[in-house]
Amino acid sequence: MDAGDVALKILEIASPVLLAALTWVAAKIAQLVRAKIKNEYLRGVLVRLDDVVFTAVKDLQQRVVDEIKLASADGKITDAEKERIKDKAIASVKSHLGTKGIGELAKVLGLDSGALDGLLSSKVEAAVHDLRRASPSDVAREVARPLAPSPTA
Repeated sequence: MDAGDVALKILEIASPVLLAALTWVAAKIAQLVRAKIKNEYLRGVLVRLDDVVFTAVKDLQQRVVDEIKLASADGKITDAEKERIKDKAIASVKSHLGTKGIGELAKVLGLDSGALDGLLSSKVEAAVHDLRRASPSDVAREVARPLAPSPTA
């Protein structure tokens, strides 16, 4: 037996092990790729949701809240008016997302409609809080920001 025959025998014996190892590595790579795609998709959905919520809150701030504050004697908004404005904001968010978008959001996040409404309510509250804390120049910069992410992001 020469070296070529020995190498061929070793390859013949080791090939099933090598094939199994290669299959396992390919499966792990596919798993990592699927996880990466799912995470990126989820991140995109959440970024779009934040954009829609913040846009709806800013819109209502300009159209409704300022009008109510000017109309009231003390410049304050009642709790009932706050709740009505919040409901309008949630309805505006749902309108911007559309039926398909709401369904996709619920599916991606694994939420039923009640939990999704709770999430939207929390997002609206957070956006209102952020809008109150932002300086006027920050709000102007946010309004001027393009909706689509930049190519460098």
